[in-house]
Amino acid sequence: MVAYFQQVYNVSALVIFVVMYLKGLFLTIVLVFCGFLTFAQNSRDVGAPAPPRPQYQAEKKKTKKLSKLFKKEPKSDREAFWARQEEVQKQKKKEAKLAEKPEYSNPLYFGHKKPPKKRPVGKRKFCKVCHIVH
Repeated sequence: MVAYFQQVYNVSALVIFVVMYLKGLFLTIVLVFCGFLTFAQNSRDVGAPAPPRPQYQAEKKKTKKLSKLFKKEPKSDREAFWARQEEVQKQKKKEAKLAEKPEYSNPLYFGHKKPPKKRPVGKRKFCKVCHIVH
């Protein structure tokens, strides 16, 4: 009789466990479904439907980009090389012209744009540009 009771008790415990599990599963499914219902479409949110597209729509013309309008044709390798050489020549001429200015050529300027003042010995100041006391 005891063995029979243990088998019935175990079966009944198993049935109780399964029923509780199914209740939890059912409750979870109901809560998830209710959660989805909160995001359902309201009748107040409905706007006017989009107008239908016409069946025969004219093709849109493609406009040319501004960069393509003014784009130069690619040069040959020799032409590109000589064009770069001319640019380098122009840059060197500009640098030579700048080097002729007294601020670069005259040693009295010490790298200043204007020659520094010559102060008396007691009033001389440390120069931040050339790191010399003038």
